[in-house]
Amino acid sequence: MGCIFSSDADDGGPLEAPVQSSEVFAFVPGLREPKQSEIAVNLKGKVSPALATKLISLRSQIISLSGRNGSLAKTKLRAKSIDDDTSHLNLEKALNEYLPVLLGLVVGGEKLSSAVKFPWTNVVDAKKDTAIASGYYELLSVLHLLGMLALQEANAYLTSKPPADGYYFKVDEGMCFALHPVFAFGRYLSASLSSHNVSDESKRRAIDLLLKAASYFECAIRAVLPNTPDEIKAKLPADVTEAMFRSLELQALGQAVELQLGFAVASVKASLAVKRRLACEQVEIWDKVVQKLGSVPLAKALRDKHELFVKWKLNEAKAAAYYYHSQVLEEGCEDNVHAQSLSCMKASHAFLKGSQKARNEFGNTEPLTKLPIVWGSMKYLSNRIPRETSSKGRIFRDNYLNEKMPRSPPKLPEFPIALVVDPFSLPSLDPAWMKERGYEARTSLTPAVPVYYTLKDQIQPPVPDLSVVGPMPPPATVTDLHALVSLTSVYDVWWDDVKRE
Repeated sequence: MGCIFSSDADDGGPLEAPVQSSEVFAFVPGLREPKQSEIAVNLKGKVSPALATKLISLRSQIISLSGRNGSLAKTKLRAKSIDDDTSHLNLEKALNEYLPVLLGLVVGGEKLSSAVKFPWTNVVDAKKDTAIASGYYELLSVLHLLGMLALQEANAYLTSKPPADGYYFKVDEGMCFALHPVFAFGRYLSASLSSHNVSDESKRRAIDLLLKAASYFECAIRAVLPNTPDEIKAKLPADVTEAMFRSLELQALGQAVELQLGFAVASVKASLAVKRRLACEQVEIWDKVVQKLGSVPLAKALRDKHELFVKWKLNEAKAAAYYYHSQVLEEGCEDNVHAQSLSCMKASHAFLKGSQKARNEFGNTEPLTKLPIVWGSMKYLSNRIPRETSSKGRIFRDNYLNEKMPRSPPKLPEFPIALVVDPFSLPSLDPAWMKERGYEARTSLTPAVPVYYTLKDQIQPPVPDLSVVGPMPPPATVTDLHALVSLTSVYDVWWDDVKRE
């Protein structure tokens, strides 16, 4: 009675750690999984039984593992962690083993590329199945799934592990009021007071995984889509279009820069200029994500959640960028600098409120996820920005009323994005294809890469004057889609023919 702390009986008992969907730190939009296909029937007479069996076996393994992984992605009982599940690692291994065999269908000409209809479905929108008779569609889907798995693993590394003894610190409304009156309005919000402990090593690993995801999406844009026939591109579902791949690549890059900013904020050696640059890079990246995502015809079940996540991250990035731009401006000695600094800080406060609103809407939008915890750089900024806005406003009124407040905040500086994604190279063709009778890979569709390869009927590269052409060192093995087979053997045969003539 009269105690400031509430009893366990109030409002249904103590506040336990919420048991909802998994926490979202690296968003995984629209995980896709393959369905069974009649590969044996469709490839009968086109490839050897041994190769068809190998293709079926590898794809069946992927279907089994992706079904398990998809079930974990949809569960609402607990958060997925890197400790209690390794199915995504097994799935990644299976996909990488499948790629060299699949590439034989892709480069084997239209007869093979369109021989099999490959069905895929979206885990979030299970009604949206898409089956296309094209090896290009299968290859794009595999690269998309590899990228999603990397995002999923990055999210697992950023998810705080529960205590070893399984005990969660319980916080009730009375305790929240005692800690800070602002948190007295709701039990649900008080859960955000729980600590989010992620080691620096886990954050670095998450950055590597985010860049790895971006490299898969970039590979689809660079090496696969330019070679995909226009009639196949017109049939592609929204998940594997160029605009969606670019949006996902930028999203992964933006979240990696966000983690970099978190390291800079925590470092006493990082200057305000460095922090401002990272925040401004984030703004530029998320602005591009908004543009690309806006051109993707996603279904409502997938669009709303994804757009809210991007809106949330863009507002956070702008809040950070305007905060550090304000701090940098105040260190200058130009005219009207205090008014411009205050204008930036007010803009930062407005974007902070916008990010908090978008964050709440994101958590409450289907498919439901746990309300994301404020952590990292935003945990620091969410406390600093309101205090700095109030303090700068009071100082301005007391000392700088002669300065004219701008109608809009100053424009943020633009910086080139420093973080670069290492390109992912497709693997070499599986040696089993070289044993196929009559198998012939086609030439590259990209004129900038004049690659010629064949396995049975050797063709001569077009050379204007053979008499002036001397021996050349064999070219290096290239593992891009445009050069899946080493040119060394082709060159040797061609040069022998030249010498005989």
